[in-house]
Amino acid sequence: MKLKPIIEELRNYCPSFEQRVYGIGAFSQLSESVSTEAMPAAFVLPVSEDPQDPAISSRYRQVVRFRFAVLVMVSNTEDEQGLTAWEAADDLKKEVFRAILGSDDIKAGKDWIQFEGLSIAEINRAALTLQLDFSCEYEITDEQTRHGADIDRLGRFLRMYSDIDVIAEKGHPDGRIEAKVLIDLEKTK
Repeated sequence: MKLKPIIEELRNYCPSFEQRVYGIGAFSQLSESVSTEAMPAAFVLPVSEDPQDPAISSRYRQVVRFRFAVLVMVSNTEDEQGLTAWEAADDLKKEVFRAILGSDDIKAGKDWIQFEGLSIAEINRAALTLQLDFSCEYEITDEQTRHGADIDRLGRFLRMYSDIDVIAEKGHPDGRIEAKVLIDLEKTK
């Protein structure tokens, strides 16, 4: 799943971040020397994709739960106990919820985004970083797989020929063809 739309939603609907919402590349370059002017900030990171077993049918269908995190970083320099940082982070969490919880993208095949939990990712003298975990489900369908491409190459199923070997007295076929069947689907329309 792409994370850019989530970053854009957070930039649009979380005014407290003042457009400081980034992806995984920006997060990997962070250090403890982040200035308080660069906060609050958020970082959207992929966490995992957990597939369910594929549905058993003639077509490929598999549901995948995609998990991602929004790391909310706030300054922790105002008081030694970090209470101001926690209060600010809690307010930002509510903005993040309003921006992305319950949103969906049917065109992209993804279901509602839901909240999965909160944890403290890091705390030091400079910053408090909360990790807000979210998930949504999407579906892998036949059109996206090799199986679907192979079926599409087969063309239409128009007719079927079958030889019928009746089960003999011994309880198994005897190898003699007793009937032949032709099913022509074009003529039965």
